[in-house]
Amino acid sequence: MKRTLPLLCAMLCATSIFAQTPNCVRDSSVLVSGALLSPAPWDTTTKQYNLKDACIGQAYNQSVTFNVPTTFQSIPITNVTVATTGAVLNLPIGLTYACDPPNCVFNAGTLGCIVLYGTPTVANTAPDTLDLGIKVTVNSLLGPIPLTFPNTGLPNVPEQHYYLALKTAECLVGTFDQGNQFTLLKNAPNPFGNQTLITAESLIAGEFRFEVFDLLGQRVHSQTLRLEVGTNEFTFDAGDLANGTYFYTLGNRDGKAARRMVIAR
Repeated sequence: MKRTLPLLCAMLCATSIFAQTPNCVRDSSVLVSGALLSPAPWDTTTKQYNLKDACIGQAYNQSVTFNVPTTFQSIPITNVTVATTGAVLNLPIGLTYACDPPNCVFNAGTLGCIVLYGTPTVANTAPDTLDLGIKVTVNSLLGPIPLTFPNTGLPNVPEQHYYLALKTAECLVGTFDQGNQFTLLKNAPNPFGNQTLITAESLIAGEFRFEVFDLLGQRVHSQTLRLEVGTNEFTFDAGDLANGTYFYTLGNRDGKAARRMVIAR
Protein backbone atom coordinates (compact mmCIF):
# COMPACT_ATOMS: atom_id res chain seq x y z
CA MET A 1 0.00 0.00 0.00
CA LYS A 2 2.86 2.40 0.87
CA ARG A 3 4.44 1.78 -2.52
CA THR A 4 1.12 2.16 -4.33
CA LEU A 5 0.37 5.66 -3.01
CA PRO A 6 3.53 7.36 -4.39
CA LEU A 7 2.99 5.65 -7.74
CA LEU A 8 -0.63 6.81 -7.84
CA CYS A 9 0.42 10.36 -6.95
CA ALA A 10 3.03 10.38 -9.73
CA MET A 11 0.46 9.16 -12.24
CA LEU A 12 -2.06 11.83 -11.20
CA CYS A 13 0.57 14.56 -11.38
CA ALA A 14 1.64 13.45 -14.84
CA THR A 15 -1.98 13.38 -15.98
CA SER A 16 -2.53 16.90 -14.63
CA ILE A 17 0.52 18.26 -16.49
CA PHE A 18 -0.54 16.58 -19.72
CA ALA A 19 -4.07 17.96 -19.41
CA GLN A 20 -2.68 21.50 -19.25
CA THR A 21 -0.98 21.21 -22.63
CA PRO A 22 -3.22 22.66 -25.37
CA ASN A 23 -3.91 20.69 -28.52
CA CYS A 24 -1.55 21.30 -31.41
CA VAL A 25 -3.65 22.25 -34.46
CA ARG A 26 -2.19 21.41 -37.86
CA ASP A 27 -2.77 23.70 -40.83
CA SER A 28 -3.51 21.32 -43.69
CA SER A 29 -3.52 24.17 -46.24
CA VAL A 30 0.25 23.73 -46.55
CA LEU A 31 -0.44 20.48 -48.42
CA VAL A 32 -1.92 22.62 -51.20
CA SER A 33 0.37 25.64 -51.00
CA GLY A 34 3.55 23.61 -50.56
CA ALA A 35 4.75 25.89 -47.76
CA LEU A 36 7.16 24.31 -45.27
CA LEU A 37 5.83 26.25 -42.27
CA SER A 38 2.53 27.64 -41.06
CA PRO A 39 2.04 30.37 -39.94
CA ALA A 40 4.25 31.86 -42.61
CA PRO A 41 7.41 33.49 -41.21
CA TRP A 42 8.28 37.15 -41.64
CA ASP A 43 10.36 37.75 -44.74
CA THR A 44 11.74 40.77 -46.56
CA THR A 45 8.79 40.74 -48.99
CA THR A 46 5.73 40.51 -46.72
CA LYS A 47 7.20 41.77 -43.42
CA GLN A 48 4.24 40.38 -41.45
CA TYR A 49 4.30 39.06 -37.88
CA ASN A 50 2.06 36.01 -38.28
CA LEU A 51 2.52 34.54 -34.81
CA LYS A 52 -0.19 35.62 -32.37
CA ASP A 53 0.83 38.48 -30.09
CA ALA A 54 1.63 37.46 -26.51
CA CYS A 55 0.51 39.50 -23.51
CA ILE A 56 2.13 39.66 -20.06
CA GLY A 57 0.03 37.72 -17.57
CA GLN A 58 -2.29 36.17 -20.16
CA ALA A 59 -2.43 32.54 -21.33
CA TYR A 60 -0.97 32.00 -24.79
CA ASN A 61 -0.91 29.22 -27.36
CA GLN A 62 0.23 29.13 -30.95
CA SER A 63 0.47 26.06 -33.19
CA VAL A 64 3.23 25.78 -35.78
CA THR A 65 2.84 23.23 -38.59
CA PHE A 66 5.84 21.59 -40.31
CA ASN A 67 5.19 20.29 -43.80
CA VAL A 68 7.98 17.71 -43.82
CA PRO A 69 9.34 17.09 -47.34
CA THR A 70 10.62 13.76 -48.59
CA THR A 71 13.89 15.27 -49.84
CA PHE A 72 16.20 18.04 -48.68
CA GLN A 73 18.34 19.66 -51.38
CA SER A 74 17.70 16.57 -53.52
CA ILE A 75 18.78 14.23 -50.71
CA PRO A 76 16.13 11.71 -49.51
CA ILE A 77 15.27 12.17 -45.83
CA THR A 78 13.63 9.88 -43.28
CA ASN A 79 12.40 12.40 -40.73
CA VAL A 80 12.91 15.73 -38.99
CA THR A 81 13.49 15.65 -35.23
CA VAL A 82 13.16 18.34 -32.59
CA ALA A 83 14.51 18.05 -29.05
CA THR A 84 11.65 17.78 -26.55
CA THR A 85 13.21 20.61 -24.50
CA GLY A 86 15.37 23.59 -25.39
CA ALA A 87 14.79 23.50 -29.15
CA VAL A 88 12.68 26.67 -29.41
CA LEU A 89 14.99 29.65 -28.97
CA ASN A 90 14.20 33.07 -27.45
CA LEU A 91 10.81 32.16 -26.00
CA PRO A 92 9.46 34.67 -23.46
CA ILE A 93 9.85 33.64 -19.83
CA GLY A 94 6.77 31.61 -18.95
CA LEU A 95 6.30 29.97 -22.36
CA THR A 96 7.28 26.45 -23.33
CA TYR A 97 6.39 24.02 -26.14
CA ALA A 98 5.17 20.51 -26.88
CA CYS A 99 5.06 18.41 -30.03
CA ASP A 100 2.52 16.24 -31.77
CA PRO A 101 3.64 13.47 -31.94
CA PRO A 102 5.01 13.88 -28.38
CA ASN A 103 8.46 12.49 -29.25
CA CYS A 104 8.96 15.39 -31.71
CA VAL A 105 9.87 13.03 -34.56
CA PHE A 106 8.19 14.19 -37.78
CA ASN A 107 8.36 11.58 -40.52
CA ALA A 108 9.01 12.57 -44.12
CA GLY A 109 5.84 13.31 -46.06
CA THR A 110 3.77 14.10 -42.93
CA LEU A 111 2.62 17.20 -41.06
CA GLY A 112 4.41 17.72 -37.75
CA CYS A 113 3.15 20.15 -35.14
CA ILE A 114 4.64 22.23 -32.33
CA VAL A 115 2.45 24.22 -29.93
CA LEU A 116 3.92 27.17 -28.02
CA TYR A 117 2.02 27.73 -24.78
CA GLY A 118 2.10 29.15 -21.28
CA THR A 119 1.76 32.58 -19.65
CA PRO A 120 4.43 35.27 -20.12
CA THR A 121 5.52 36.56 -16.71
CA VAL A 122 6.47 40.02 -15.45
CA ALA A 123 10.11 38.90 -15.56
CA ASN A 124 10.00 39.72 -19.29
CA THR A 125 10.70 43.14 -20.71
CA ALA A 126 7.59 44.42 -22.47
CA PRO A 127 6.78 45.65 -24.97
CA ASP A 128 9.38 43.71 -26.93
CA THR A 129 9.78 41.75 -30.16
CA LEU A 130 11.42 38.33 -29.88
CA ASP A 131 13.09 36.53 -32.77
CA LEU A 132 12.19 32.86 -32.26
CA GLY A 133 14.10 29.99 -33.77
CA ILE A 134 13.31 26.27 -33.90
CA LYS A 135 16.34 23.97 -33.90
CA VAL A 136 15.76 20.78 -35.89
CA THR A 137 17.78 17.88 -37.21
CA VAL A 138 17.03 16.71 -40.74
CA ASN A 139 17.89 13.00 -40.87
CA SER A 140 18.93 12.05 -44.38
CA LEU A 141 20.52 9.09 -46.09
CA LEU A 142 23.81 10.99 -45.88
CA GLY A 143 23.50 11.65 -42.15
CA PRO A 144 21.98 14.26 -39.82
CA ILE A 145 21.77 17.90 -40.91
CA PRO A 146 21.25 20.46 -38.10
CA LEU A 147 19.22 23.56 -39.03
CA THR A 148 17.40 26.40 -37.32
CA PHE A 149 14.03 27.38 -38.80
CA PRO A 150 12.74 29.63 -40.18
CA ASN A 151 16.04 31.43 -40.86
CA THR A 152 18.15 28.49 -42.01
CA GLY A 153 21.00 30.54 -43.42
CA LEU A 154 21.11 28.31 -46.47
CA PRO A 155 22.38 29.85 -49.72
CA ASN A 156 19.73 31.23 -52.08
CA VAL A 157 17.06 31.03 -49.33
CA PRO A 158 15.41 34.37 -48.39
CA GLU A 159 15.93 35.70 -44.87
CA GLN A 160 13.02 34.67 -42.66
CA HIS A 161 12.10 35.15 -39.00
CA TYR A 162 9.44 34.11 -36.51
CA TYR A 163 8.91 37.42 -34.75
CA LEU A 164 6.75 37.29 -31.63
CA ALA A 165 5.38 40.59 -30.34
CA LEU A 166 5.28 40.62 -26.54
CA LYS A 167 3.00 43.29 -25.10
CA THR A 168 1.94 44.63 -21.75
CA ALA A 169 -1.60 44.22 -20.39
CA GLU A 170 -2.74 46.88 -22.90
CA CYS A 171 -3.19 44.08 -25.44
CA LEU A 172 -6.17 42.93 -23.36
CA VAL A 173 -8.27 45.65 -24.94
CA GLY A 174 -9.87 44.40 -28.15
CA THR A 175 -8.14 41.03 -28.01
CA PHE A 176 -10.42 39.73 -25.28
CA ASP A 177 -13.78 40.89 -26.59
CA GLN A 178 -14.71 37.27 -27.11
CA GLY A 179 -17.96 35.44 -26.58
CA ASN A 180 -20.28 38.43 -27.09
CA GLN A 181 -21.94 37.98 -23.70
CA PHE A 182 -22.34 41.73 -23.20
CA THR A 183 -24.11 44.46 -25.12
CA LEU A 184 -22.53 47.02 -22.77
CA LEU A 185 -19.60 46.98 -20.36
CA LYS A 186 -18.34 50.21 -18.80
CA ASN A 187 -17.32 51.85 -15.54
CA ALA A 188 -18.19 55.32 -14.28
CA PRO A 189 -16.75 57.61 -13.20
CA ASN A 190 -13.58 57.00 -15.17
CA PRO A 191 -11.05 58.28 -14.09
CA PHE A 192 -12.08 57.77 -10.46
CA GLY A 193 -10.68 58.18 -7.00
CA ASN A 194 -11.66 55.35 -4.67
CA GLN A 195 -14.71 53.69 -6.21
CA THR A 196 -16.24 53.22 -9.64
CA LEU A 197 -19.50 51.60 -10.73
CA ILE A 198 -19.21 48.73 -13.23
CA THR A 199 -22.23 48.33 -15.50
CA ALA A 200 -22.64 45.13 -17.52
CA GLU A 201 -25.59 44.42 -19.75
CA SER A 202 -25.44 40.64 -20.08
CA LEU A 203 -27.11 38.39 -22.61
CA ILE A 204 -26.77 35.32 -20.37
CA ALA A 205 -27.07 34.52 -16.66
CA GLY A 206 -24.48 32.70 -14.61
CA GLU A 207 -21.18 33.03 -12.75
CA PHE A 208 -18.56 35.42 -14.13
CA ARG A 209 -15.03 36.29 -13.09
CA PHE A 210 -14.11 39.96 -12.61
CA GLU A 211 -10.35 40.67 -12.64
CA VAL A 212 -8.21 43.80 -12.61
CA PHE A 213 -4.65 43.99 -14.00
CA ASP A 214 -1.92 46.61 -13.91
CA LEU A 215 0.05 47.61 -17.00
CA LEU A 216 2.59 44.81 -16.40
CA GLY A 217 -0.19 42.24 -16.53
CA GLN A 218 -0.10 41.51 -12.79
CA ARG A 219 -3.53 40.64 -11.42
CA VAL A 220 -4.36 42.98 -8.54
CA HIS A 221 -7.98 41.99 -7.92
CA SER A 222 -10.20 38.98 -8.62
CA GLN A 223 -13.73 38.04 -7.63
CA THR A 224 -16.60 35.82 -8.77
CA LEU A 225 -19.93 37.44 -9.56
CA ARG A 226 -23.41 36.24 -10.38
CA LEU A 227 -24.86 38.09 -13.37
CA GLU A 228 -28.45 38.02 -14.58
CA VAL A 229 -29.79 38.66 -18.06
CA GLY A 230 -30.07 42.44 -18.53
CA THR A 231 -28.41 45.26 -16.60
CA ASN A 232 -26.05 44.36 -13.76
CA GLU A 233 -24.17 46.84 -11.57
CA PHE A 234 -21.47 46.40 -8.96
CA THR A 235 -18.86 48.63 -7.32
CA PHE A 236 -15.10 48.27 -7.55
CA ASP A 237 -13.13 49.72 -4.65
CA ALA A 238 -9.55 50.67 -5.56
CA GLY A 239 -8.39 50.30 -1.97
CA ASP A 240 -4.66 51.06 -1.75
CA LEU A 241 -3.94 50.65 -5.48
CA ALA A 242 -1.62 53.34 -6.83
CA ASN A 243 -2.80 55.98 -9.27
CA GLY A 244 -2.49 54.95 -12.88
CA THR A 245 -4.04 52.97 -15.73
CA TYR A 246 -5.48 49.49 -15.16
CA PHE A 247 -7.45 46.97 -17.22
CA TYR A 248 -10.37 44.93 -16.05
CA THR A 249 -11.91 41.81 -17.57
CA LEU A 250 -15.32 40.26 -17.06
CA GLY A 251 -16.02 36.83 -18.48
CA ASN A 252 -16.56 33.11 -18.16
CA ARG A 253 -15.26 29.99 -19.90
CA ASP A 254 -16.91 31.08 -23.16
CA GLY A 255 -14.98 34.33 -23.38
CA LYS A 256 -14.39 37.68 -21.77
CA ALA A 257 -14.41 41.40 -22.44
CA ALA A 258 -11.77 43.89 -21.31
CA ARG A 259 -11.91 47.61 -20.62
CA ARG A 260 -9.58 50.32 -19.34
CA MET A 261 -9.93 52.18 -16.05
CA VAL A 262 -7.87 55.00 -14.57
CA ILE A 263 -7.33 55.73 -10.88
CA ALA A 264 -6.61 59.44 -10.26
CA ARG A 265 -7.00 60.69 -6.72
